[in-house]
Amino acid sequence: MILVAAFVYMFYLYLLIGFVFAIWFTLSGVNTLDKGMEHASWGVRLLLIPGSILLWAVLWTKYINHK
Repeated sequence: MILVAAFVYMFYLYLLIGFVFAIWFTLSGVNTLDKGMEHASWGVRLLLIPGSILLWAVLWTKYINHK
């Protein structure tokens, strides 16, 4: 049971990090990876948040390798 609780807490931590990353990414990080997003509306940026939360590790790696 302790193993399950540890897994759940790790999942929550992953989602928390993803949420913080998604807010930063939609505000400024996406402009670095895709120049077409510079003039995108806030509605389009809001659509990026759920995917950014779940795929933050992949997007972070792409952002680091892009610079």
